[in-house]
Amino acid sequence: MGLKFSNFGKAIVSSAPSGTSGLSFTVEPSKGVLFPLLGTGDYFYGIFKDASGNREIVKVEARGADTFTIAAGGRGLDETAARTWAAGDYFVAGITHKALEESLSNPNLFALAALASSIDKLPYFTGIGSAALTGLSTFSRTLLDDEDAAAARATLGAAAASIIPAGTIMSFFQAVAPVGWTQVTAHDNKAMRVVGGTGGGGGGSVAFTTAFASQGVSGSNSATTLTMAQIPWHTHTLPVYNTVGAGINPSGGGGGSIQGTPSTDGGVGGGGAHNHTFTGTAINLAVQYIDMILASKN
Repeated sequence: MGLKFSNFGKAIVSSAPSGTSGLSFTVEPSKGVLFPLLGTGDYFYGIFKDASGNREIVKVEARGADTFTIAAGGRGLDETAARTWAAGDYFVAGITHKALEESLSNPNLFALAALASSIDKLPYFTGIGSAALTGLSTFSRTLLDDEDAAAARATLGAAAASIIPAGTIMSFFQAVAPVGWTQVTAHDNKAMRVVGGTGGGGGGSVAFTTAFASQGVSGSNSATTLTMAQIPWHTHTLPVYNTVGAGINPSGGGGGSIQGTPSTDGGVGGGGAHNHTFTGTAINLAVQYIDMILASKN
């Protein structure tokens, strides 16, 4: 972006700028390519001249094929006067005093020129219009002349093959293996275990998603006949009869009646443990997980 130059920029004017203030003109067909190609903010200085030796320096800020646009205020520059030109006159992209002055007055050029060159030193800018030198070792130069990343890695001794040996297996959180790797499919739907000893092995028999799922809790014990020791301790009431009166008594007599306060026996049962059928709430082991793949370095 800025001042531009070109070689062999010379052409016959096809349509001249209007009077002394016009800002647009064209040159003979297909000769526009001899002049600088201008981007946004670019410009160049050109010279109109005729057979009588008259000249005018202008500042051109845009070119489209063979059509040129002069910048506002860009007529009659560098101690020349705006003149009326005609078809058949010449337009030249020459070296002008103003162009040289702008180029050589660049503060960055002055900053570089002020540096004392030295072996194995590289200039760099420390700010606008200021520069300094830094060391540039022989090794650094061998890296700077590398054409691509692969060549730079080779210079550094960091080629991919030396960093990750072929056959190395790693895990990746992505859909497919990266370039230069081949997915390992022998291990599907398994968990990963960290060991303190030798790695690379495996074990178990239940698939990951089978083991980590909602597991119901239920079961039963075999039928159990309670022993006297397992029955809670308890007593029985014992009524006392006599043989007086009518009615049936425990001895089968013709009559009898309960006499006095009923008695109890000495009690039986030990309150021991015994088994029961059981059920429970299901345990949900459906742990959240992400799918990783294993891939081997080619």
